Amino acid sequence: MNKISINNPYFITQLIEGNHNAYETLFHLYFEKLHYVAVSYIENTEDAKEIIQNIFLKVWKKKQILTPEMNLNAYLFKMVKNECLDYLKHTKVQLKYRKKLEIERAYLNEKALKNDPSQLLIESELQNKIEGLINQLPANCREVFIKSRIEGLKYAEIANELNISVKTVENQISKALRYLRHELQEYMGLFL
Repeated sequence: MNKISINNPYFITQLIEGNHNAYETLFHLYFEKLHYVAVSYIENTEDAKEIIQNIFLKVWKKKQILTPEMNLNAYLFKMVKNECLDYLKHTKVQLKYRKKLEIERAYLNEKALKNDPSQLLIESELQNKIEGLINQLPANCREVFIKSRIEGLKYAEIANELNISVKTVENQISKALRYLRHELQEYMGLFL
């Protein structure tokens, strides 16, 4: 059998008849070649190896569909291509399904947090605390901060409206933010 081509009708007939030596010869001659082709399609060595092993298993189990006239070489390479395409389609479906599950899980977690009474209580408490802290700011600082963060005015607009420099606006905002950050430290862990 050493000099027999795998496309030789005698060799294929031996496979059809279940000759283990013919099957082992086919395996040893083609495993690495088919594996190389599979890796070029899917880039995952272990999965490619599993695909090739499944192909040889199919050839053994469905040996009755082989015919002595067939081109076994072309048949094997076509099987690799088809199995790899099926693998890629399956992987794509899995990724899409996983992504969908992650989106649904994130949505449900967000919804659960929004509807969580303790979360609503914390948000309400935090809102009251922020309003109280803003009211404790010095009058000029409070006015600049409200115009910037609540009314949404730009620094230049605030400076123009209050007849102060943009630098003064920046300093007042920095002062307010430093104060709020310091006073709200206990809440920071909730939003990280």
